[in-house]
Amino acid sequence: MFKDFDISSFKKMKPPGDNTFDTMQEIKALNKIPIKKDFVKKFDNQEKAFKQTAEREGIKDYDNSIAAKLIEKSAPVILKLKKHFNRPRPKTIAKKMNIKMKDIEMASMKTPSYPSGHSAQGMLIGLALGSKYPKHKSAFMQTANNISDSRNVAHAHYKSDSEFGKKLGKKMYNHIKNKI
Repeated sequence: MFKDFDISSFKKMKPPGDNTFDTMQEIKALNKIPIKKDFVKKFDNQEKAFKQTAEREGIKDYDNSIAAKLIEKSAPVILKLKKHFNRPRPKTIAKKMNIKMKDIEMASMKTPSYPSGHSAQGMLIGLALGSKYPKHKSAFMQTANNISDSRNVAHAHYKSDSEFGKKLGKKMYNHIKNKI
């Protein structure tokens, strides 16, 4: 599905450096976001979040395999970029800058920070489901945005990680939209 997806342009979109003013500002901005564990937990499992959206929207023929397949197939692309940039999580850099930062530790935080995989996959899935169920596109896109936002609320990702992830998710969707 994504074997021929070209990531070369994304490799040029570098995040702010670890010891830069921009990164310090991002950490300070994250620290101002109140941690809401229930919100974070609700949107950490993307398959479940989209399924709940479909149920709330009354979609009887919802195909949960779409989300599962897109998560599985997009993961190698996202991991290549994460490894390429190898950006430490906000809490790690905050500690080096002598800034206290709390976060919600999640199993999904074992990879580098940039790009946000949840933001990329959330956007990819939201666009795919919005295409399949056009009457419910806004609800699926709201779920995609909530998934992305939840990573900032958890202090798991910098805002720049999430924005880059959304861009990646949109490009990945455009790459496959005629194939699904």
